[in-house]
Amino acid sequence: MWKDETPLSTPTARDSLDKLSLTGHGQPLPPGFPSPFLFPDGLSSIETLLTNIQGLLKVAIDNARAQEKQVQLEKTELKMDFLRERELRETLEKQLAMEQKNRAIVQKRLKKEKKAKRKLQEALEFETKRREQAEQTLKQAASADSLRVLNDSLTPEIEADRSGGRTDAERTIQGRNLQKAINLDLAL
Repeated sequence: MWKDETPLSTPTARDSLDKLSLTGHGQPLPPGFPSPFLFPDGLSSIETLLTNIQGLLKVAIDNARAQEKQVQLEKTELKMDFLRERELRETLEKQLAMEQKNRAIVQKRLKKEKKAKRKLQEALEFETKRREQAEQTLKQAASADSLRVLNDSLTPEIEADRSGGRTDAERTIQGRNLQKAINLDLAL
């Protein structure tokens, strides 16, 4: 209720009489015609009616103010909810941007690591082939060296056979032993 509200004044019987014209459309009333006080208790019912209307208007004004206050509260709550939702959305958008950035960094690292792994695998395969080739070369060199050593060791024996007159059976037995020695060298 407003404090500066001025109370409505109810019309009194005197006010009503002052406003009533004793003549209708400027003509005087005929003699013997009752005066405007046809219903003397009608004035009190009009006053009651006006008082009731005034009371209803006050209630309507109070209700309108209460509704306006409720609307303002709801508006304020909705504004606060809106601001909270916006803040939450902005926070989530920042988090999403950070996660996307981190994901891009991790994907770049993964790509680099895959590339490095592939290079290491290729280098390992190259080194393995090189090692196998080196081992084969060493085996061939070792077998060639062992053959040379065998050949060198057999040369005096062959010379001795020729000069000593060994039989074919002795040479066959010695040839088998020689073949076994060569096979053993190649297996190494």
